[in-house]
Amino acid sequence: MRNRPARPAALLAVAGCLVLASILAGTATAAGATTATTATTATTANTATTTVTTSEAAAPTTEAARTCTREQPAAPRWPLAWHDEFGAPTLDRTKWNTVMDFPGRAGGHYHNSSYGSYALDSNIVLGQGLLHLIADDEPVVGDDPPGTYAYSEGFVSSHDKFAQAYGYWEICARYPAGRGLWPAFWLVPQDRTWPPEFDVAEWFGGIDGMFQGIASGAWPNVRWDGHWTYDPAPTTGWHTYALRWEPRRATFSVDGRVTGSFEGDFVPDKPMYVVLNSGVWMNADRGGPPDASTVFPNSFDIDYVRVYRRP
Repeated sequence: MRNRPARPAALLAVAGCLVLASILAGTATAAGATTATTATTATTANTATTTVTTSEAAAPTTEAARTCTREQPAAPRWPLAWHDEFGAPTLDRTKWNTVMDFPGRAGGHYHNSSYGSYALDSNIVLGQGLLHLIADDEPVVGDDPPGTYAYSEGFVSSHDKFAQAYGYWEICARYPAGRGLWPAFWLVPQDRTWPPEFDVAEWFGGIDGMFQGIASGAWPNVRWDGHWTYDPAPTTGWHTYALRWEPRRATFSVDGRVTGSFEGDFVPDKPMYVVLNSGVWMNADRGGPPDASTVFPNSFDIDYVRVYRRP
């Protein structure tokens, strides 16, 4: 039996700002019902026209999140192209989709057997200026694809809402701890090809390691270039995770500190979109699956997402 605190205290504890209590009080809102529905397609929306420096973005909206105030690496004045500060009571459907639509997925709500969790709109919770993507271990009967799943996750992407090539992509987030957990911030192409892919901050709780890197090439000859970071642990507090993407160059950072840089023709050059998800990793190669020590439900908490456009 996996480690599950008694409800409702479990969800109160894991989300960092009393998510379930906020829902009951009407100050936090789940994104939808227990099965996800396809968001209507929209053109790129909410593009800011004001030019700002990367260190001039608005401060996070809660006391707990104000630790994400370190300046981004020095850069020219890049305009803010797209962002979400998660101040609304519900998920902004002009910015986010909750259905998967990329190569390799098994359905609209399920990555594949390596990941093991079914995406539910009810696992997307907003409150106190934060987005909470919940991972849970209560069995789910899903229909896309049909089946019974041991785990569920929260999943959002900007597919068909916002995509661009190059720029500075950043989140302020706090990751959950636990064996087999797989919360991630990544980018995939708007044109539904794969590879390429950017893994900006992909956490594997079973090995306490974060992968940052690039998939390139052509299936099945996929090339991976990347590195692992272990400090600071993303589960210990709020941190920023970013990708500075330029022609033939990709630079990854944590809290404004460069953790790795890659240069060459393998660096992607096509428009890509944001993906954020909680969830589980089922394979032993990166510390899966969850075991009796893994606490469910748990929450991947995001204070903001900001994307700047390269001039």
